[in-house]
Amino acid sequence: MKKNYQVAARAALLALALTAMFALNTTAVAQAPPGSLWYNGDFDGNNGLSNERNTIITQAAVYDGFNVTSPAWNATAVFSDDLVSTVITGADWEIRTSLSNGNAGTLIASGTTNSPIVTPTGRIGFGFTEYMVEVTGLNVFLPMLPSGQHYWLNVTPVGNGTGRSFISTTSGTNCVGTPCGNGMLTFFNSTYFGVYFGGPGGPDYSMGVIGNVVPEPATVALLTCGVGALLIALRRRRAV
Repeated sequence: MKKNYQVAARAALLALALTAMFALNTTAVAQAPPGSLWYNGDFDGNNGLSNERNTIITQAAVYDGFNVTSPAWNATAVFSDDLVSTVITGADWEIRTSLSNGNAGTLIASGTTNSPIVTPTGRIGFGFTEYMVEVTGLNVFLPMLPSGQHYWLNVTPVGNGTGRSFISTTSGTNCVGTPCGNGMLTFFNSTYFGVYFGGPGGPDYSMGVIGNVVPEPATVALLTCGVGALLIALRRRRAV
């Protein structure tokens, strides 16, 4: 299975590498949007991997691993940075745990939207314009996992039956959270290329999670007690 994954991944990369005759421009502002809890880093100009549905490729999805580094997160949005020549009409997304080679692990949350937020990043690679494809309006609770375990994120642009979409490689520039563009935790799943959750491997890819840190119960209790004490003190002052 791992050999099949490597062959298919090379094929998925080759179509992009062959376009290297076009201009490459990777200069742009930091890409991590406000509220990012994890961002694997900006496009490094090295390559991209097929991450698309309903383009001239029927389906290919890239997953990369991340860690919840506080008691819990509430994910409100997820995104990926993709080099695109299709017209983006939607986006699929998934968060999984316990992936291993040939094993889809456990699906934590998933969905499809016909109205992703599609924003040019200001970068161009291999003749493709890079876009941040963001799925908003989520409410996904992600508790911290035991040491050595990870979550995996996928955000796949959905095209209009034409063109291509490649998720951008990253080396961790402007990253947030962990891993920071150096996890080597990539999985590739594609009916078109004949790979079922092949991995883990590298390089890393540009994607991220936006949301809020959920405080520990003890912290919430202390905060509640503190506010209650303040209110009592104010009432006593007014009564004097």
